[in-house]
Amino acid sequence: MREERRDAVALAALTAAALASRLLFRIDHDEDIDALRFALGVERFDVAELRPHAPYYPAFIAAAKGAALLGATPRAALSLVSAVSGAATVASTALLARAVAGRRAAVFAGVLALASPFLWLSSEKLLSDMTGAAVTTAALWLCARSRRLGRTAGATSAAPPGAEPPDAQPSAEPPDAQPGAEPFHARAARLRTGALVLLGVGLGVRLSYFPFALACLAAIARAEGGRAAWLARGRDLATGVLLWLVPLVLIATPRDLVATTWVQGLGHFTRWGGTAITVSSPLDRLHGVVWGLWANGLGGAWPDAPAARWLGAPLLIALLVAAARRAAPLRRAARAARDQPEIWASALAYFVWALLGQNIAYKPRHWLPLVPLLLVALAAGAASLVPAAPAAARAARLLAIRAAAPAVVVAALAAQWFADGLSLARQHQAPSPAAAIVGILRDADAEQRPVLTRDLDRMILEGAPGRRPVRVRSDAALVRAVEQAGPAGALITSEALSREARDALAGRGYAISIRFARPRSRYVDALWSDLALLEAAPSAPPADQAQPRPPRAATAR
Repeated sequence: MREERRDAVALAALTAAALASRLLFRIDHDEDIDALRFALGVERFDVAELRPHAPYYPAFIAAAKGAALLGATPRAALSLVSAVSGAATVASTALLARAVAGRRAAVFAGVLALASPFLWLSSEKLLSDMTGAAVTTAALWLCARSRRLGRTAGATSAAPPGAEPPDAQPSAEPPDAQPGAEPFHARAARLRTGALVLLGVGLGVRLSYFPFALACLAAIARAEGGRAAWLARGRDLATGVLLWLVPLVLIATPRDLVATTWVQGLGHFTRWGGTAITVSSPLDRLHGVVWGLWANGLGGAWPDAPAARWLGAPLLIALLVAAARRAAPLRRAARAARDQPEIWASALAYFVWALLGQNIAYKPRHWLPLVPLLLVALAAGAASLVPAAPAAARAARLLAIRAAAPAVVVAALAAQWFADGLSLARQHQAPSPAAAIVGILRDADAEQRPVLTRDLDRMILEGAPGRRPVRVRSDAALVRAVEQAGPAGALITSEALSREARDALAGRGYAISIRFARPRSRYVDALWSDLALLEAAPSAPPADQAQPRPPRAATAR
């Protein structure tokens, strides 16, 4: 009981530290178009007006509206939900590591999750990603704990009367997993039910995380066996879905919901979603995998990343090697997959989906739900390096050194991560380049030139209502709009100006200059880190250029 209380206090302290660090650096501005639409959705939910965009995130918006009812502004409500979700993810990562690899791994995973720059920064975003990751991590913990209880139940039933079940190890099993009033099998079944209902609700938080729900459903129903299991577990998942789908249909009306979802879904896969259809280069997608998971998800070293990451890179590689050794040989990996099929199936299914169906080439945040699983793997690898008690007393000193080494490596990496995360969180508090451009346009009252943009028109309309944003969809449209702007020229947001359009404008006598630019690290803003506001105006002839002679006939007259 004393150990149980100590673990509960440690988990509460870890969660409180995570929540405090996330709340300390919250923001109150729309850093991109997605954040703006979420804020608009909290103010007034409207599917047809994309408040927010598809798939509308009804459960996430409902949570933020709940915070807004307590007096928070829409953006403060979103930041509160993300911060709480970030703290919950840290706690769930530690719990998942304990269910999978024991108590020491839980400590390592909790420390790494608390310090992870990617998890920390994602908790500061006014987006649904962190809340979705909190749901998937908590659901996988429930599944892992259910598997552990099932094995304990099997060992208990197979053991002779009065014997200690071989799998009931106090250091690896949560204290409340000991025999109690409720049978092990019944408690395990209830945990699986809770996981599937939670995943169903999670689809209303972030629909793109659906591979976790489907993989867990398949793994659980397959293990329980029979058509009845598939029907029962499908019912559990559907229960969670109906909790948000029914209110969504009633509020949005089926006609608007179907029409808007069709247009948005088609656009995601064929125009703006960054899928393998629109970003088809294998090299670009491979770069998105490596840069996204290594340099972002795990805070690894990269040429343009903070220099201190090169100090932590050897430690990170050491933990990755330890995690790989723990899973080798293949026979051991296969056993781990049999013991925790929900985790392995979910990770594989989501990886394939993200690789093909998400914008991983430019938005590493799509790897977020896999990061807690990677941290659990690192923690389990570090815990496996701790040696067992030696047979001879003379080896006690060597044992102490070897036992402390993994903890030292984890602590050193966590310290480097924490410093990195602190720096990124501070940078994130300043307005993003997109938000700063909107602020510049809002404050320039006398400016009447049109603003040509590809993606920022909604942000400009909402944040600088007196301006004239013109959305251009091609280089030809941009050049034509500049020419139609008159002698004063036009303003252009840099994401709309390609090299071809710049050359075309130069050929027509237009000069391009920078009106405003404040770039920041792409580890803070991956997509629009160098966004700038440009000016396109007709070039003035040089002052010393000779004036053309009038025609001879005119001179004679």
